[in-house]
Amino acid sequence: MTSIADRVIIGYGSESGNARGLAQRLGAAPALQAFAPVVLPLNDVRHDELGNRDLLVIISSSFGDGEPPANAEDFMVRIQQTNDLSGLRHAIFGLGDTAYPSFCGFTKSLCAALAERHATAVINRVDADVTFEAFFDRWVPVLHRVLQGDEQAGRDLHLQVVAYDENSAFAAPVVERRQLNLDKPGAWHIRFDITGSGMAYRAGDNLYVVPENDTELLAAIAGWYNDPDVVDLLRRRELRQIGKSVLRELARLSGNDRLKDMLKISRKKELDGYLRGADVLDLLRDFCTPQSVESAALANLLPACLPRAYSIASVGGDFVDLCVREVIHERGGRMRRGTATGWLLGDSDSIRVFCRSNPGFHLPADSSAPLVLVGTGTGIAPLMGLLREVQADGKRRETCLIFGEKSSERDFLYRDELAALRADGVLTHLLPAFSRDGPEKYYVQHAIAQHGGQLHAMLEQGAHVYLCGNKQHLEQAVTQALDAIAMRNGVQGEGVEPGGEPLADVVPLSQVLMRSGRFHRELY
Repeated sequence: MTSIADRVIIGYGSESGNARGLAQRLGAAPALQAFAPVVLPLNDVRHDELGNRDLLVIISSSFGDGEPPANAEDFMVRIQQTNDLSGLRHAIFGLGDTAYPSFCGFTKSLCAALAERHATAVINRVDADVTFEAFFDRWVPVLHRVLQGDEQAGRDLHLQVVAYDENSAFAAPVVERRQLNLDKPGAWHIRFDITGSGMAYRAGDNLYVVPENDTELLAAIAGWYNDPDVVDLLRRRELRQIGKSVLRELARLSGNDRLKDMLKISRKKELDGYLRGADVLDLLRDFCTPQSVESAALANLLPACLPRAYSIASVGGDFVDLCVREVIHERGGRMRRGTATGWLLGDSDSIRVFCRSNPGFHLPADSSAPLVLVGTGTGIAPLMGLLREVQADGKRRETCLIFGEKSSERDFLYRDELAALRADGVLTHLLPAFSRDGPEKYYVQHAIAQHGGQLHAMLEQGAHVYLCGNKQHLEQAVTQALDAIAMRNGVQGEGVEPGGEPLADVVPLSQVLMRSGRFHRELY
């Protein structure tokens, strides 16, 4: 095969520095040195000065909601002012964030503008989200093959994340529902197939579930109104998470003095207690009449059913795993199920979902940094994802999982897989804390204290701590336990002398870890 270019011009558009960094890495890649790569901000690239044996490689982010970065604006204007670009060959690598409606908006617009002017794309445009590194690693070898003359490689590569949200979620088939414990409420492993969706994620990210409301609850509200059409009216409205604005409007429409009184700041605790486990039907029955709050007014008042976020328990690819706790309780003679968990654990063949990146819970860039993973109950989910990523990348490091639950016999979630991870050398230390196995309660903070010497050594080696579970019960207990082992073992940090003697201005270890970006929390 004959190479298609003598020279590669790499133009970048960058606000935060990610695109610039990729452009510089590409320019320094050994495989491209034969093509005399030149790296420039896009504004400094003069397309009218490029020859037939030049290839323009564009690596750019989008600013805000699809706008060009400042150092790419002039380039876009010049392209738009040009009528014919039939001699220009290019490859575009776009970076974006699926949280924005116009995901990769600038590079998509630029690609369209080039195509309209008959420029030739030698590789299909890349639309990468914040997990762009994996795409970049796949794209660079293909770019080199194309430069060497394998133009089919560029046509065959498809790296385009599709931006989904609650209004355009992906209907993912459910391929597995498996209970992980023996007690109620159940802890369930759920697997979705996202093949062909274009969604990309990594361990530590979140999956948002767009549920449908409980049919029994909808029927009960329709019965209260004595109007079967209410079911369709409220099918996709939020019936569980009831905000203050909804409460105030219901109080105004109903004129109910008790509800108005409960909304006073002085009665916040009482209101919070009432709302715990309540739904819209409770409010209607307790404070309203069908005449005071008509169904159409209620539908206009309630927001769309809110997506529920779950930590992903898998590492990437065509499947997404969750570990969820069943929500079920009785109140007022009615059995209640969680809006999302009731839908997830029902009989639906597919669930509408979308992913969001959660970079604060990703593995550290340093593949040798030890990991201290602390989770309780279904808080083990993202920790399993991180362990699976360590297993997949093949780079072993010291890892310690501290997992808390009630009973080793009935609640040891992922027991067999954890044993396999230990056998494979992925999981170095497994420290379970089962609160009801012994005569005294034993929680994760007790395991931290008991194994303080071992954890101290890992922290001194630069360990990152990952914490996932219930915020109210877990965060303070774990941070206090970490601070205590630091004081006992003399971790070298701010405010601690060798040997553990505190200085006058002691800064707790947990705060030192947070400031250095080594304490990652996913709390709910």
